[in-house]
Amino acid sequence: MPVAAALWFAGYYALFRFAIIRFNIATPGREKESGVERQVSRAGAGKSGYNAPAILEALGGVENISSLDNCLTRLRLRIVDMSKVDDAALKANGAIGVVHLSPVTLQVVIGPQVQSVKEELASLMNVTV
Repeated sequence: MPVAAALWFAGYYALFRFAIIRFNIATPGREKESGVERQVSRAGAGKSGYNAPAILEALGGVENISSLDNCLTRLRLRIVDMSKVDDAALKANGAIGVVHLSPVTLQVVIGPQVQSVKEELASLMNVTV
């Protein structure tokens, strides 16, 4: 049985890898870059290595965030006005991805440093963590 599983794995891996490369399918990490280059600015970076003031500005400022929390790799936010959120600026400041779950719910994929980023954002917002 383990041999059959290994053969199926190898077959699926080869098939999907071929399809992704041949047809240029956008997968996480292979998205086309927008006009903003993906360069994480270290100026103003705190202990997390991310520029929290720039991230806060890309989220539309303190008044645009009604709730801030995190899970293992993502910032979870409730946003007042989603039109003020700049996805390209978030990605330019190191976000791996931005997920719009509803008109007021947003998740910013940061990675394992998300707790430090959240603490820095909370201190900028004068909110207790």
